[in-house]
Amino acid sequence: MKARILSTNINLDEGTCSITLVESAAEYFGLTLTAARNVIRGVGAAVSHSRDVAVAVGARPAEILRMTSAFEHDDLARARAL
Repeated sequence: MKARILSTNINLDEGTCSITLVESAAEYFGLTLTAARNVIRGVGAAVSHSRDVAVAVGARPAEILRMTSAFEHDDLARARAL
């Protein structure tokens, strides 16, 4: 799977996105690992229905497909399992 590249880095050195990277940078943002995992879990829950929301607001199938990699990936399953 192609790496997800962010427009704003999580840390100063890495432009890709992963839960491992988020967890390692938590302290930089004033979060404990437990607090960071709570945020990660909440975001995972919020985006887990992104396809349904996109359909509900009238997004075209091509738009939904283009956005899929941002919301449907292995880290989503990991986030929801935290």
